[in-house]
Amino acid sequence: MNNVSAETDSKQALRKKYIRSIFLWIFTLGVIAAFIYYLFVNSDKYLSLLRLSPVSVILLLLLAFTSPFLNGAINAYMFRSLGANLSQREGFLLAAVSTLANQLPVSGGVVTKGVYLKRKYDISYAKYLSSMFALFFCTIAVYGLLGLTILLEWALFSNLIVPSILWIGFGGMATALLIFWFPLERVPIPSVLLKWIQQALEGWSLISKNPLLILKLLGIQTTMMILLAVRYWLAFHMFSQNVTISQVLLFSSATILTNLVSFAPGGLGVREAIVGGIALSLGFDPGISVVAVGLDRLVSTVMILTVGWASTVILGREFSQGPSKPNEQDA
Repeated sequence: MNNVSAETDSKQALRKKYIRSIFLWIFTLGVIAAFIYYLFVNSDKYLSLLRLSPVSVILLLLLAFTSPFLNGAINAYMFRSLGANLSQREGFLLAAVSTLANQLPVSGGVVTKGVYLKRKYDISYAKYLSSMFALFFCTIAVYGLLGLTILLEWALFSNLIVPSILWIGFGGMATALLIFWFPLERVPIPSVLLKWIQQALEGWSLISKNPLLILKLLGIQTTMMILLAVRYWLAFHMFSQNVTISQVLLFSSATILTNLVSFAPGGLGVREAIVGGIALSLGFDPGISVVAVGLDRLVSTVMILTVGWASTVILGREFSQGPSKPNEQDA
């Protein structure tokens, strides 16, 4: 009887997963179709603004190409601290593969890394997820503090009126750091959020013992944010939008929230909505802002697919060779 019940539950789970996958495909294709239709209807407007050059496109590609290298360094530093003998090269390959997996309708970057580390280095899923949650909340807080710094500079020295929604948004991000001192036993918290917080606290206990590691990880994350801001600056200027460095830094620091939304491949539509909303609050045309971010996504996706596919082939071959020896040390 128990076997029949277990088989029924398994079939129901598979059915739900199948339905969810179909829904995500429909959602993804719908977003892409809507964006293409919008571009078609407004093609005259955007073509008149477009200032495209081979140099700017090559710069966008090169900047996008830095992402797997920096994510690879994060992988190497983070997972070495958990006991994995991960080289910089392997970290780069794993970053490229997981980024490619995130472009699928069922975002699988986190799962890909977790399975790889478990099977090759015997890193438990609990340890892996908790450390990733801790790093994520730290990064949200740092990005929020940077956003608040920019807003303060505008308000105090540039005499600009900053919309309240930006103060609230970046202030909320900055308070993410308080999660590590959260009195869980005193506050009624939804079970899903409670699980996230508990995992972050477990991860924090692992990485907080190495302050230098935290500084390295946050330094790399901040570098990635700055490079993304430069990409946005290029993309906006391709559409004749005179954005400042501080404005694109604000856009970039907010897009980490894309990682909170896992139902869309690569945060499709979410990143564009975040930047479009902030741009609107700053007086920019939200449509142009969304198209500019879409251009950056188009260029970066070419790199992600190319490098991700090649890395999948290489890492797959190396993975088939079996687990690394614990006493090996990469140069």
